[in-house]
Amino acid sequence: MTERLGDAALHERSRALHGLLREAIAREKGRVAEGRVLGDGLMALFDTARAAIVAGLQCREEAARLGLDVHLGIHAGDVITEERDVHGGAVNIAARICGASTGNELLVSETVRGLARTSAGVTFEDRGTHDLKGVTDPVRVYAVKSAST
Repeated sequence: MTERLGDAALHERSRALHGLLREAIAREKGRVAEGRVLGDGLMALFDTARAAIVAGLQCREEAARLGLDVHLGIHAGDVITEERDVHGGAVNIAARICGASTGNELLVSETVRGLARTSAGVTFEDRGTHDLKGVTDPVRVYAVKSAST
């Protein structure tokens, strides 16, 4: 995209997207892990799986409006919080699930699907088990399909 748009235009579009993503996260009471640097990505924490999925879908819509692709992955589990950062196995699994997603795809772990399957108002498409780097056991992932998808 840099080749097509040029550095300045892509930077401006990316900056706008980050603002919109932060707003979507905040609407669902999520908290961006400010200390976690993910290149041009964000990591956020939510109190419920439903809230994380709703925010993820909103992030996907905002990116599409700007003509950008996002990769989204959600997992649930215990984390270690430290100032403005988070650590732990659940963080690693979430990052790997995100990495397994294609452009504008929201993938969730089986754990998240189980927590939100009756509350999020979405359907889940089984994408099978994945061997994720640094994770001993295979992880089953699901693509989230919104009511309008």
